[in-house]
Amino acid sequence: MLTKNAPEKPAIAVLGALAYDHITTTQTPFGGSGPGLNCKVSGTTEHLGGCGGNLVHHLAALQHSPLLLSVSGIDHARYQTALGMQNLDLAGIYHDRNAHCASAYIISDPNGQQFTAFHSGPEVLPATWVRHLGSIKSKLAHCRLMLCAPFPPELMLHTMNFVHEHNPTALVIWCPGQFTDQMDAAMLKACSGYSHWLVVNTHEAQHIHTHAPEIFRSNTTVITHGEAAVEVLLSDGREKRYAVEKVSGAVDPTGSGDAFAAGLASQLLRDTEQPLAYLDAAVDAGLQRARHCLMHHGAQPAL
Repeated sequence: MLTKNAPEKPAIAVLGALAYDHITTTQTPFGGSGPGLNCKVSGTTEHLGGCGGNLVHHLAALQHSPLLLSVSGIDHARYQTALGMQNLDLAGIYHDRNAHCASAYIISDPNGQQFTAFHSGPEVLPATWVRHLGSIKSKLAHCRLMLCAPFPPELMLHTMNFVHEHNPTALVIWCPGQFTDQMDAAMLKACSGYSHWLVVNTHEAQHIHTHAPEIFRSNTTVITHGEAAVEVLLSDGREKRYAVEKVSGAVDPTGSGDAFAAGLASQLLRDTEQPLAYLDAAVDAGLQRARHCLMHHGAQPAL
């Protein structure tokens, strides 16, 4: 589906999930293992979510119209309506008529810690997914930047491989997210072989450091540490740090990592052949977008 005014040749492709987020809060700080038993929560609100949906939402706010690669289910109508209003090319969404969309249940405590439970939505076989990518090969061949957000590992790998084969000059930014600690060394190394930039948080970076530390030497790695400074590890061994401005009156951290990645990618797109020329601007744009996301409930508007 091509929505009205969507570009014929999008500059950015985004891989990631579409989900309905159910967001709530608790007044009881989490313990070391999460919310614990009998956690009392406030009223729940439902929002559009999923890393793919969040990323294209923020990129649209930054005046980009990416090609979204994702999977939707039989209850996708509300999401499709919202995406259509953002002038996005939806040809990259594979629709499964036998399963429901992905969903997430997110609880935040007073300290901003989050506990998230996921239902990953429709399961798509790798061969089916590759055939789907083949149906939009001409669009992917023109993208200058591929933003690979959390998605089932086999599908992340096949997508990055497909882009490498049909568009080898595209800049690939990999954000493995919640799937990171489900990936062994072999899968981490396989995916990183197709990426140029890696964007992870503290927990994800620790998992990679334990199982496949050489990835940090082959990618420009951006590590977010919550309120602490953003750390950038350059492939030549140098490191840079960027202070994070404290946000007064933050409401909800849901989706702030996706917001950061979108801001980062929006600046790297300025020169995908020499992206380090825009490193400072990219991190700054990422932090600005994350601050904006922190000021309201949910990564996207409530339904």
